[in-house]
Amino acid sequence: MPMLHGCAFPGCSTFTLSTYCVEHELLVRAVKESERGHVVTHHEVTAAADTALSAETALTAAAPDSAV
Repeated sequence: MPMLHGCAFPGCSTFTLSTYCVEHELLVRAVKESERGHVVTHHEVTAAADTALSAETALTAAAPDSAV
């Protein structure tokens, strides 16, 4: 059984170990979180996903290189 499979987000061809790729996982989480408090606009969802993706990128870049 293969470990990698396609992202479950419609139209995404990225392979991942989880249900969604990182980009779409952040988007799905942002939508779920925003639904708790109020009706969310598309702009709010994309802004939240962009912020989360930027934070993830910064953390990845700041992590020490384990191969060295």
